[in-house]
Amino acid sequence: MRLITCVFMMLFSAVAPAQSAADADTPLRRAEAALFAVREEQQAVFQQFQMVQALQQFEMQNPASSSVYAPQGQIPNYDDMARARQEQQDLLRNYAYDLQQLYARHRDLGAEAAQLRDQVRILSQQRPK
Repeated sequence: MRLITCVFMMLFSAVAPAQSAADADTPLRRAEAALFAVREEQQAVFQQFQMVQALQQFEMQNPASSSVYAPQGQIPNYDDMARARQEQQDLLRNYAYDLQQLYARHRDLGAEAAQLRDQVRILSQQRPK
C-alpha cells in the first residue's frame, strides 16, 4: 500500500509544478494528498477487518460436524469428524492472526494520519496570506 501512496504522490508532484500560482502550496498539497491516501487505506483495512471478523463469527457459530457428510441414519466417520474439527480450528487460528495483523496496520495508519494532519496544520499556518 505504501507503493500506491508513493505513486500517487509522484503523480501529484508531477502535476503540481505546472501550476505557477500554486507553487508555494506544493508541500501543503503533497501532505494533503498523502493524508487522503492514508485515510483511504485505513478505511480499506477497516473493511477487511470487518469482513474477516464476520467470517470468524460465522465459523464459530457453526460446528465442524455440520460440514461432515454422513448418509441419513448413519453416524459420521470419526476420522472425518476429527479432520473437520482440526480444519475449523486452523481456520479460526488464521482468522485470529489476520485480525491481529489488520488491527496493527489500522493502528499504524492512524498514527501516520495523525502525523500528516499535524504537518498539514503547520504548512497551512505557514502559507502566505
